[in-house]
Amino acid sequence: MNKTSLKPFLLKAIALLLIASPAAAQKKAPQFVITAKVAHMTDSIVYLNYGTMGSSKTDTAKVTNGSFSFKGHVEEPVPGFIFTKTFKVKIDLFVENTPIAIVADVDSMYNTKVTGKGATQEFEVFNQKLMDNRKRTIALFQKAYDAKQAGDSVTAKILQAKADSQYNWEFKARIAYVGEHPKSYVGAKELLGYTSTNTLAASIKMYDKLEPAIKAASIGKEIAARIDLLSKVEEGKPAQEFTQSTPDGKQVKLADYKGKYVLIEFWASWCGPCRAENPNLLKQYKMYNSKGFDILSVSLDKEKEPWLKAVEHDALPWTQVSDLKGWSNEVAVLYGIRAVPASFLLDPTGKIVATGLRGETLNQKLESLFGKTN
Repeated sequence: MNKTSLKPFLLKAIALLLIASPAAAQKKAPQFVITAKVAHMTDSIVYLNYGTMGSSKTDTAKVTNGSFSFKGHVEEPVPGFIFTKTFKVKIDLFVENTPIAIVADVDSMYNTKVTGKGATQEFEVFNQKLMDNRKRTIALFQKAYDAKQAGDSVTAKILQAKADSQYNWEFKARIAYVGEHPKSYVGAKELLGYTSTNTLAASIKMYDKLEPAIKAASIGKEIAARIDLLSKVEEGKPAQEFTQSTPDGKQVKLADYKGKYVLIEFWASWCGPCRAENPNLLKQYKMYNSKGFDILSVSLDKEKEPWLKAVEHDALPWTQVSDLKGWSNEVAVLYGIRAVPASFLLDPTGKIVATGLRGETLNQKLESLFGKTN
């Protein structure tokens, strides 16, 4: 073969190499491989959601005799959640580009075992401590209930106090983990879940102590973004303006409430604690509405019918608004809402003067503003 005939051959070979290189590189990208065996599982489809709260992906897998698997790639360790439509299967884990094995039983999900490396294993060890505490706590609550049913109120009270203490231990353990593991993706996950309007100051201090690599990770960036968002709706700040529709389509502006105290109440028809608080809200509304107090409820419902049925059933006379986008409700996103009930009390100038008021704390706050009523 002479030089003239060799040149086209070399050009074609180089072109083929250039075309093949991206595919070859893609094949070499590390993957996570999750294999699971769940006893007594009847669902035929299972889902894996993984990523941070603000950016996640959901994959689907078929179940054969309780076995299923997922494959994929993540740029960094991220929280994951495996579940079925019935939620009989619920498995928390951390997803990292390593082999991950799961053994579980639908009849005893607390005993689920996840085996992996790195953040996957770190989370499993920590999560098992939480699950073990929950099992002991549930057992104590049951004993307290049984004692009360048997008429032994003294023993019931002692057991209830122990159960409450163990229940609170989990929250303390989660916060402690953040401070003890500044280099950990798992610790960052706990901090992200902890960061709220009521914990903002403490969350900022904990975030500042995270290692730079964790701050630069997706989950670290999301914590920073959440802190920035919540800093705009903390006590002392002007409330974020918004407009949303009533059930009949009327546009309601928050600015319409200037000149009076207004409680922005985030709730939903399916939220038990929200519905339980409604009688107290109604009582306070009747006591102080004539003195300059009002309520504006923002529903995180997705469907109109259950929302309106709940309003009617609970006899709520104040204005109700929603865009029926569920957790993606534009006002809820604007105020950083990730749990309901949640509330913001505004003064007549539109400034936030209190957050998270419920039950007696709300009653005391309104009494301090308007005085006692007969």
